[in-house]
Parts: sequence; structure tokens; C-alpha cells
Amino acid sequence: MTSPDMSLGPYRLVRLLGRGGMGEVYEAVDTVKDRTVALKLLPAHLADDAEYRARFLRESRTVARLNDPHVIPIHDFGEIDGRLYLDMRIVHGRDLRSILRGGPVPTDRAVDIVGQIAGALDAAHASGLLHRDVKPENILVDDNGFAYLVDFGIAQAAGATRLTQTGAAIGSFAYMAPERFADSVSLTPAADVYSLACVLFEAVTGSPPYAATSIEQIISGHLTRPVAPTGTVLDPVIAAGTAKSPAQRVQTCGAFAAAARDALAGRYTPTLPAPVRDFSPPPTAPPQAPPPPPPGRTDGGHVALVAAIVVLVVALVAGVVWFAIDSSGDDSPDTVADVSTQPAENSRVTTTVTEAQQTPDTKARETTRETTETSRAVGDLGLSTPISTPPCDGRTVTIVYSATAPGAYAREVGDTLARYPGSKYLRTDQSCASLRRSSDGNPIYAVYFEGSSLADTCATAAQYSGSNSRRLDDVTAVGVEIC
Repeated sequence: MTSPDMSLGPYRLVRLLGRGGMGEVYEAVDTVKDRTVALKLLPAHLADDAEYRARFLRESRTVARLNDPHVIPIHDFGEIDGRLYLDMRIVHGRDLRSILRGGPVPTDRAVDIVGQIAGALDAAHASGLLHRDVKPENILVDDNGFAYLVDFGIAQAAGATRLTQTGAAIGSFAYMAPERFADSVSLTPAADVYSLACVLFEAVTGSPPYAATSIEQIISGHLTRPVAPTGTVLDPVIAAGTAKSPAQRVQTCGAFAAAARDALAGRYTPTLPAPVRDFSPPPTAPPQAPPPPPPGRTDGGHVALVAAIVVLVVALVAGVVWFAIDSSGDDSPDTVADVSTQPAENSRVTTTVTEAQQTPDTKARETTRETTETSRAVGDLGLSTPISTPPCDGRTVTIVYSATAPGAYAREVGDTLARYPGSKYLRTDQSCASLRRSSDGNPIYAVYFEGSSLADTCATAAQYSGSNSRRLDDVTAVGVEIC
């Protein structure tokens, strides 16, 4: 029935255009309307799944009503001879996957294609429809460079276990947002934003963000590792689109595409929403600070983390899924009010000594004290560990505690420094743009460990429950989790 020169209802199948886990696409002739179309036939077993069938018909009806030029028009849909089908406009061109087989595309072309697809996705989101399967195979580009988005929602049925039952889902794992691997998290348009960011990454590099030979490794990447740099000006935009928490991502596909265009023009400034998270010191005994890795050392903590995630993936396939997204906190303005208990810059404590008591030693001690007090930096809490100001050069840190209560900064930070030997502290409003935040107008002091590499930082973060990992620079959006 599915061979060329065969018929299916009113359609005469001319030639096979493509085949995948979600069925076959034929060039076909609608003999009733006398027009050539692209006819997609879904696998026969899906028609027997009442829940999937109902959702397919409902969402196909919604897509058919979408009025966006980059959504490929659907002429008809339904079921014929036990096969679900879509009758679509035939596009003469190639899908993005076949284009990328020739290598990455120039950044301006990649951004142009992603911008066109972003418009289609925003139109669908406005109608309450998620795509769920944004990937190069579902982006068609005609001979004039006009891009179309196809296959809305057909790759995922209602249950999470459906992902292990359909062949198309296997290829889709490379673009799935972390929350897709949970069975108790309601999906939002941010899931499609994440997938679109992964497509942009692959378009400019030629490989998906987490290129691996196993599904477990791919899922581990989505859940635990930041997307690697592409070496282009698009890196901060892609990072903002692939944040692990949906609340910390760019909120619309159109905004993501606009940020990419701004990055190409040198205008991009990260202003994306990112909740402020407060951390309480752990109630357990003080853990030892992780020693810096010696040369040639394999990062055992990171390996252990990945191993744990692989165990998680096995549980996922068995139908048991765990995923936690922390979206607590609130966005606060960057402007902050200083606290009167903090010593001002170049403040000086003067020791009064009577003429009779003055000796050369006394004057030396007085001079030394004044010099010490004068050198104290703005925001320094007067602890034995001075405040630090790490450079904004892309290095990574693990934040283990944030002090937000005015009047208690010195006590809380001092206690935490003692609890975490080898840690340092900084004031976020005086730090890099990627950390700059406040709490109700008050400064936030962060106690942190600096990593020797991203892998080292992520291994440290895995040791301390409730910690945050951050990149120190002036381009990454505030609150973007890098591990």
C-alpha cells in the first residue's frame, strides 16, 4: 500500500520523498482536487492508540488554522484505510538536516533560518499549541531560502513512555529540553525555545549540542552540562536559550531570534529573566573543600555525577522519572542600597596616643593600622578572609551560600567561610554582570569556590546540595546555571 504508483483513498502515490520513525512522506496526486501534494502517512499502529489519535486530529486541526507563512499549509488530515495522514503543500527544497550534512552554515544564514522558524513557533504558541519536536529534520528550506516548520506535535503521545516506543523520538533526544524527561512538569513554550537554541547550535557547528552514541549520554548532557561554546558571537544567546530551568530561558522564540540578530549586529545585552535563589547553610557537619585537581587527573566527581544521571536515565526508560526545577526566588533591581555597618572605601580608624605615650614603635603601629584599614575594599566585612573581586573572564564558580539579611552579613558569611575551608566571598552587585543582583534593594554576599575548569566546578557543585554554578562574565544572563 505504501509503495510508489499505489493508491490510498483519493491519493495516487507517485514517489517516496522520505522515511523516518514517524512514518513516510510521499509525493502524491490528490485525484479529487487534481493537485500534487506531500502526503505524510503515520505508522499504522498509531491509529490504534485512541489517545494519540485524538490528539493528532485535534492538533492537526489547530495547525491547519494557523496563519503564519512559515507553517507549512495543511490541506487535509484524518484517517484512511487505518492510516493517519497529513495532506500538505509540497515544498521543493531540502530539510535542514540534509543541508547540514555538507557542514555548518554561516552564522547569518543560521540566524535567518532560526528567525523564520521562531515566527512559526510563536504563532503556534499563541494558539496554545506546542511543537515538541523542533529539529533539523522538521525544518524545510526551499530553493529561495524560505523556511517552513512541519510535524507539529506528532512525535510525542501523551505519556512520557511514548518516547521509548517511537523511532522518531530517538533522533529527537538531541534537541529535547530537560523538563521533557519529567512526567510531572507541565510543558511551556520554553521547551520549544530550548530545542530551537539546540538547532541554532548545530547549524553553526555542524553537530548537535550533546553529540553522543547513546541516549543515556545525550540525556545526561541535557540534564547536567551547559552547551559548549560555538566560538561565535551567538554563544551568550545560545546559553540563554538552553538554560536548564525553563524560568531562566528566553521566554519566546521570537525574543530568542531577536537576541541572535542583535548578537550578530553587536547589540546584544543579556536582560533575560532569572530568579534570585537564596541558599541556607547545610545543617550537616562541614564538608571539606575540594582540592584543586592535580595535572592529568580524571575528574572523579564529574564522572560520578554522570554515572548517577545514567542510572536516572535507566529509571526513565523503566517509567520512573525524576526531575527537579527550582524556580523560587524573585527578580530584583540591579541598583542596591549600601549598609551602614559596612566600612566605606578608604575608611580610617584613628588611634589617639598622648605625647607622653608616643614612641617610635607606637607610631609605627599606628601607621600600620591606618594602612590596613585604608586598604579595605568596598563591601569588605572585616573578616579574616578579605572580600574578593574575581575577574569577569569566563571563569566558573560554585556558590554554596548567599547572605541576604542586612545586619547579619558578617556573622553569616564568617560562619559559612569556616564551614567551607578554602572558600571565598564576594558582593554580587559589585561583581560581573552575570552575578549582579540584589534582594529587596539590599546587597547579596555570595560564598563560593572557584573551579580550575568547568568540569571541576560542576564536580564541586555536585558535592554540595543546593549550590549554584555560575560563569563570571559580562555577557551571560543573570542566574544561568552552567552545570
